[in-house]
Amino acid sequence: MQKDIKKDNSPFPKKITRQQALAIIEKQLSPITEQLIPVAESCDCVSAETIFSDVSMPEHDRSAMDGFAIASALTATASVESPVTFTISGEVRPSPSKIEEQPEKSIQSESFSATKILTGGIIPDHADAIIPFENVSIFKDKISVTTPVGSGPFIRKEGSDILNAEIIVSENELISACTAALLAYTGKYHIRARVAPSVAVLAVGNELCDPSKTCKDGLIPADNLILVKGLCESNGTGPVKISPCENSPEAIAKAIKENSDCDLIITTGGTGPGNRDFVFNSIYDGGGKPLFKGLAMHPAKSIFAFKMNDTAIIGLPGPPNAVHLAFHSIIKPVINILLGQPEKTETTTAILADSIRVSKGREKLIPCRLESKNGIVKAVPIDHSKLSSRRAMCLANAIIISPAGSNNTEAGSIVEVLTMK
Repeated sequence: MQKDIKKDNSPFPKKITRQQALAIIEKQLSPITEQLIPVAESCDCVSAETIFSDVSMPEHDRSAMDGFAIASALTATASVESPVTFTISGEVRPSPSKIEEQPEKSIQSESFSATKILTGGIIPDHADAIIPFENVSIFKDKISVTTPVGSGPFIRKEGSDILNAEIIVSENELISACTAALLAYTGKYHIRARVAPSVAVLAVGNELCDPSKTCKDGLIPADNLILVKGLCESNGTGPVKISPCENSPEAIAKAIKENSDCDLIITTGGTGPGNRDFVFNSIYDGGGKPLFKGLAMHPAKSIFAFKMNDTAIIGLPGPPNAVHLAFHSIIKPVINILLGQPEKTETTTAILADSIRVSKGREKLIPCRLESKNGIVKAVPIDHSKLSSRRAMCLANAIIISPAGSNNTEAGSIVEVLTMK
C-alpha cells in the first residue's frame, strides 16, 4: 500500500482561495513557447507579437460589382425621358494579368465613356462610380442611364479594408478565422504564435470504462472525459487525449508518465482523505511539485495542482457538476495562462433573480442562467431541488460567484457572474 505523504508538514499551501490558487499557477506556469507557423494554420492560436499591415488594402480603388465604370457628374440630368448615353470603351478584369487592358489614363470625363468592369477590377482614372449591368440598357457598344448616379457607389476605396501600418492583431490576442483571413489578405505567410495547448484528461475510478466503447456489465461510462474534452477544445486547446484510469497508485503513475509530453494533464476523481488520496500521492511520489492542495470553494474544494517539469497537472473531484464548475473557474484560466492571454476569467455583474444560500467559510459557485430583458441582466439560479445536477449543467450558461460570508443573497442584489462558453 502506498504510504501517505506528510502533507501537514509540506510547504505547499492548502485550502486557499480560488484567487490565491490562480495567482500561484500564473507565477509557476509560463505561456507556451512561441513558434513560427503558417498563417493558414493560425486560426485559434494566440499571436506572440503585434502584427501590422505592410500595405493598404485594397491597394487601389476597386469595383464591388460587375458593371460599368463611369463619371458620375455626367449623369446629373439623366431621366427616363432624357437618358444619358455612354460609349463602352475597354474592359477591366480583376486578374493582374489583365491590368494592361485598362483604358488609357488620358481618357477624360467629358468623353462619355463607360468602361466595362468586373468585381475586383481597378477603377479607371476617369471614373468615380460603378453602375451595375442590371441598372442600364445596353445597345451594341452603348449604354443608357436613366437615373442620376452619385459619386462612389459600388467602389471599394483604397485602404477601406485596412491601412498601411494599421494593427491586424495584437500580441496575446486569440486569432479568429476572420483575423487569419485578414492576415493572409495583407500578404502575411508566417507569423509567430502560441499554438493550442496539448491536453490529456484522465478519469480515475475502478468503476469507469471508456465512453467511446461498450461497457462491461457493472461499469459506468466515464462521461467526465467527454465533458472536459469538449470544454477544453471549445476554449482554446488542441485535440484532447482522454482515457479512464484504474484507481491505483501504479495505474495513475503510469498514466501520468504516458502523458507527460502534454502541456496540461487534468484528472477527475481519485481523491480522498489520507492514504486514499491516490492521485495526489502518486504525482507527489513521482517527482511532481505541488502548487496547492484544496480550495476554500464549494463545490470542488478538493482541487489540487502540480507542476512536473514543463507540464501542469490539475486534479479535480469526480462529480460531474463539480467538474463543470471547476473547469470554468480554474481550468479555463489555466488554459488562458498557457496561451499568454491577459484576461484569465470573464466576469460581469447581474441582478440576482432569486435568493441564494451562501457559505460562511468559503466561496460558493452557483450555476445560473443569464437572462436579459429591457436592458436589465438577471442571474437566475438553477433550482437543484427540481433538477438533477447533470440537467442543471445543461441549462446553465453562467456561474454566480458568491464570496465567503457574502451579504448579497437576496433577490435584487448585484452579484458577480462568471460567464461560460
